[in-house]
Amino acid sequence: MHITAMKGVEFLTTPTEIAYIVRDPDTLDVRLAIEGHRIAVHHIAWWYRQGLTAEALAQEYSLTPAEAHAAFTYYDDHQQQIDREIADEANSHAQLADADTSPLAQRMRAAIAQRNTTLSQDGDGVQGE
Repeated sequence: MHITAMKGVEFLTTPTEIAYIVRDPDTLDVRLAIEGHRIAVHHIAWWYRQGLTAEALAQEYSLTPAEAHAAFTYYDDHQQQIDREIADEANSHAQLADADTSPLAQRMRAAIAQRNTTLSQDGDGVQGE
């Protein structure tokens, strides 16, 4: 275990076998993060799966390219675990969205339902045919 400092705040972290990747139980309820940042490895992995480069992610999240590549490497070595974290987070977000009964959420659901109806009437969701 060692202490990582970020903007005057110290966190107790445990290094992993990949440089820059630490186990950090205090970071966003996530166990794996990029050292010195409040960024989960599975967040970087999700964007990586969407096709973003290490350079784009480094710029977006104020990381070094080496830190972004470390997250990619950890993902490649532990893909099943990280994919499960991504799925768990998506399920958690879906449950929170389903539980939201605010007027805005209700309007958004109605708009999505209307759009889906329109798309299905236009030929199984294919526009322009």
